[in-house]
Amino acid sequence: MDQSDIDRIVRDHKRWLADDGGEQARLTGRDLSGAKLQGAVLKRAVLSKVNFENADLREADLSDAKLDEANLKNANLKGARLRDTDLAGADLRFADLRFADLAGADLAGAKLKGAVILPDALHEAMGCRSESF
Repeated sequence: MDQSDIDRIVRDHKRWLADDGGEQARLTGRDLSGAKLQGAVLKRAVLSKVNFENADLREADLSDAKLDEANLKNANLKGARLRDTDLAGADLRFADLRFADLAGADLAGAKLKGAVILPDALHEAMGCRSESF
């Protein structure tokens, strides 16, 4: 899938979210490795088993999206919004998750070896606050 196709899907998804036509992004199993999605709005998108290896997802809004079993190895997710996102079984090895919002995210079975993640974000994903420690 080339970058122009990806950009079109993101535009259509944004219109779908605004209830202005378009359609929900449903990219299960697609190869988006190396995609440039900085700042993309993919809230509530279906991205199960998508290959996002080495993708640029900085500041992307992936809230309440399905990213279960997605390959996010080496992805740049710095500042991404992953609130209430299904990341069960996702491969996040060596991903940059600094300043990502992981509140309520499902990380069951996710691979996090080598991921760069701030403690507060991990605590939020686990449903606790750093003040409680």
